Amino acid sequence: MLYQLKQSEVAAVSQKIGETICDKTFQNYTKIDGEHLISLTNSRQVNSFIIRSLFTQWRKEVEKLESPYFDFKHEKVQEALKNFMNVLSNHISIDRANLQPILNRAIADTILISFEPKAFLESVLDRSPKPQDFKLQFKYIKNNRELFKDLVDQIGDFDTKASILQAYDELGKSDKEDIDPKTFMEKLNSEALLNDLFEVKEEPKPEPEPVVVEAPAEVAKPKPQSVEKPVEEKHSTTLNDRFESSSKGQTLAEKLQRKVNKSIEASLTLNEKFMFQNNLFHGDNAKMKQAFAAIDQAESLQDALNKANTFNDGWDMDSEEVEAFMGVLERRFA
Repeated sequence: MLYQLKQSEVAAVSQKIGETICDKTFQNYTKIDGEHLISLTNSRQVNSFIIRSLFTQWRKEVEKLESPYFDFKHEKVQEALKNFMNVLSNHISIDRANLQPILNRAIADTILISFEPKAFLESVLDRSPKPQDFKLQFKYIKNNRELFKDLVDQIGDFDTKASILQAYDELGKSDKEDIDPKTFMEKLNSEALLNDLFEVKEEPKPEPEPVVVEAPAEVAKPKPQSVEKPVEEKHSTTLNDRFESSSKGQTLAEKLQRKVNKSIEASLTLNEKFMFQNNLFHGDNAKMKQAFAAIDQAESLQDALNKANTFNDGWDMDSEEVEAFMGVLERRFA
């Protein structure tokens, strides 16, 4: 079956899905917190775009801060505002009236980025005061991530909407993901809306290929077998190996300056929790908490790395998520 997205129906279908999710979510709550928010749906992309909306709103509020009496652009003030945001992100409380429009937008953007990436790009550029700010979106992109990484790498400080769209058109589309619409809708518990969102067509049947009769091939004489050299066994990289390579040249004073005594989970921002849960623990909040609880019992950084490695089921050791996770362990134990 061939599925063609009905772009004119994206907003209406997104609202229906959002209402269903909110009906279920707010059956037993009047407000939900950040922990609930980062696992609100089974779609990592929808959850990520919800977090994006909250932090985008915070950035807008900070940009409004001006005063004839106080220097809000001072380095120490900016650092204090950042620390304040980190604390605030762990004390989110949002009701249905304020969550619903954020959720609807997150679902609509997820539909577009999954099936019509250029339409997603145009939509975001239309909503952005500065086209170059599209680069800030990348950390929240999960679907078609490689496609947009190629685009973000090309965006400069003076790019316009037209030049960014042109750059997108010039990209090779080989990195575009092939996302199954049925599976996509199942993750949002909205299989019943599949035909509302997609036009379904029968795939054309391929024409039978002509039968080619080949002449019998000559029997090749067996070649003498060469003795292959034994292949050296490759050892998978562990967190310990990654830490050794990244911590060289670091002084004791630098390590002590970053030390954090509270539990790992309590020291994380909402953004960090979301990043680790989705990229290191496959969206499993319970598994992430289990890992943090185990690591908190470590007596040293080496012990913490060993405990963390027991939860390593194929992490990309060069990824920004692993690098950030090691930074957390260093602050806690170094």
